[in-house]
Amino acid sequence: MAKRFLLGALGVIVLAGGATATIALDEVDKLVQALGQTRAVKLSSAVLAPTTRGAPETLLLVGNDQRPPPKGNPYGFVPPHSNEMLLVRIDPSKPTISMLSIPRELRVTIRPPGAAPVVNRINAAYTFGGIQLMTETIKRVLGLSVNHVFVVTFPKFKRAVNEMGCVYMTVDRRYYHVNEPGGEQYFEINLQPGYQRLCGTQALEFVASRHEDTSLTRDARDQRFLLEVKAQYGASLFENRDKFERILGRAVETDLHGSSQVLDLLELLVAAQGRPVRQVPFHVNLLPTYDTASAKQIHEAVGSFLSGTASISNNRLNRALHAPRPPHRSHARRASSPGLGLSATPAPSLSQARAMAPDLPLALEYPRVASTYGAASPEALRRYDVRDQRGYLHPIYAVVVNSAPQGQFYDVQGTTWKNPPLLGHPSQTARIGSRTYGLFYTGDQIRVIAWREGGAVYWVQNTLTDSVGPRQMLAIAEETQPVLGGIPAGAHLPSASERNFTLPPRAVAAASATTEIGSLLAFASLVALALLGWVVLSRERQLRLLRAQVAAAVALEAHQRPLLAAAGVPGLQQPPPQRAAAAGRRARRRVSRRSRNLALGAVAAGAIAALAVLGVRLLAPGASSSGGRVVNHASVAVAVFNATGHPGVAHQIAGTLRAGRIRVGRIGNITASLGPGAFVLYPQGAHAEAARVAQLLGALSPTLAPIQPQVQSVIGRRDEIVVVLG
Repeated sequence: MAKRFLLGALGVIVLAGGATATIALDEVDKLVQALGQTRAVKLSSAVLAPTTRGAPETLLLVGNDQRPPPKGNPYGFVPPHSNEMLLVRIDPSKPTISMLSIPRELRVTIRPPGAAPVVNRINAAYTFGGIQLMTETIKRVLGLSVNHVFVVTFPKFKRAVNEMGCVYMTVDRRYYHVNEPGGEQYFEINLQPGYQRLCGTQALEFVASRHEDTSLTRDARDQRFLLEVKAQYGASLFENRDKFERILGRAVETDLHGSSQVLDLLELLVAAQGRPVRQVPFHVNLLPTYDTASAKQIHEAVGSFLSGTASISNNRLNRALHAPRPPHRSHARRASSPGLGLSATPAPSLSQARAMAPDLPLALEYPRVASTYGAASPEALRRYDVRDQRGYLHPIYAVVVNSAPQGQFYDVQGTTWKNPPLLGHPSQTARIGSRTYGLFYTGDQIRVIAWREGGAVYWVQNTLTDSVGPRQMLAIAEETQPVLGGIPAGAHLPSASERNFTLPPRAVAAASATTEIGSLLAFASLVALALLGWVVLSRERQLRLLRAQVAAAVALEAHQRPLLAAAGVPGLQQPPPQRAAAAGRRARRRVSRRSRNLALGAVAAGAIAALAVLGVRLLAPGASSSGGRVVNHASVAVAVFNATGHPGVAHQIAGTLRAGRIRVGRIGNITASLGPGAFVLYPQGAHAEAARVAQLLGALSPTLAPIQPQVQSVIGRRDEIVVVLG
């Protein structure tokens, strides 16, 4: 019976696992079919780096700005060129997802096939040689390997946004441009500032506009749009997966069409589920017609993209933000402290706000302070209506402030709409004075500070590049007060506004209910499993002792019975058949009862083990923002050294090894070279571990050999496997 119970439990587990695998593979097939709606992107095998299950992947997203000539201007066509080049890095060993926009005006050398090299903007590579030359140029200039590419055209982008249901987001300023016949043709745009619902045409205008902006602002605008899409639709992605798969398949052209590749990427996305996206800056030298970047600037951007995704240091953030609030200081005195770069709001702006305030059904709260640059220029104030997801209109106003000469705008807004998507799930809340603020972080910068008063909700939203510091954001929020009753007309305002605004310590992200239940379930299951195992083993030991005693008693009885029977002792003759049968039944019942108890114990142990696995799964990568623990199968550490001269190669190989559960030690660059190719050098006794390392690096065809004394002298250690990339 014990065997039957165990086989039954094993069958249930196998059937459940098989059903789960069948459902998962069915979803993979659906996505493969969806991606097959568009033509596949064809690239040579040497351009894209191969993927390994669980290893980090780098995705290249390209927007193709190819436009036919507008009506009335037959010569105003736009040839194919990449309006956007966005790299996304998904690394299961990092707590965040990296996003890096390549400035399209970056001046580089492009090497078209069969033609002389050309010095031009990097987005011209798409014009000269399509996605193949574009990917090759990015790899050569940045030293990055790309695993998959996705190309979207503008008409498909508009359709995808409409099919999703549009996107709520803040347009940071007024955008307007109309092409004139015979003039240079820019992307036309007509958008008002403020929080609003952007559908296909408006969303395309926002992300595709490239006129009167720096490359940093343009790229930040594209990234902000993607972040808002993720925030608004990320939580419902699984429930509506069929819809989003269909939209994605119709919108993009990609090399990703095989089931194996799709499964690898989906596994990576599941492992990174819930992790925040980190916008990596690409610093360039802004020139009138193009941008330039030094080797150092490129190296810093790539290094931050690959390895700069460490979690935020609370101590560093608190030191940067904390300043003791002096007691017993008047508001005017506090507002006149130097250091934050804030100035008093111009009187004409306050007068305009007071004139508009009576027409609003909510209190118009206006910032008393502005950035020093913004205070020197007029602020824009707009009153309008916004329609929520159910179709109801809500009054809203927006204050637009320019904070930098390059056109960095932040916004102060208020509305009667109680729960706009922008203000869902704050990073933390803080009680400061009479208000409770919701703080929304992006990395170590504050993106939004929001509060609720008098039946309305108000917020301050940072610039597209989050250029306003955290303490400045808090100062602007605290100094945003009603213009009617809050700031008396004609009141004297100081010329320099700052005080010792103190942000609360960065809250540690609270574990979700699922994570907490998983933790308790796993702990309780392991304790129960240990107790049950002890009981089962104790019972089994008692059963073995009992069986030994019974066997000894039976043997003694068999030996003594003939002697006692010959002596005439009564009652020692052979027992009657009825007594023998009854004794046999009693013995069988005892054995059957003990066997049944053992079988039930085994089944209970299996069930508790399954619950423990479930609890551990809930704590595995994807259930928390910090990722899972890497299991080391190699007893020898692996050092990775780059002798190629190309930055980032060693870190990329180290990421591949970590994904394969290899313990990676030192990573760095060396000048000594063993020649072209990859080499896996192992100390004595580490051949098996080195062979596993070489297997993970199979795409590089590494040479496996014992380590030589001259290499040891360069490396400086004798107890580790060394990977040298030449």
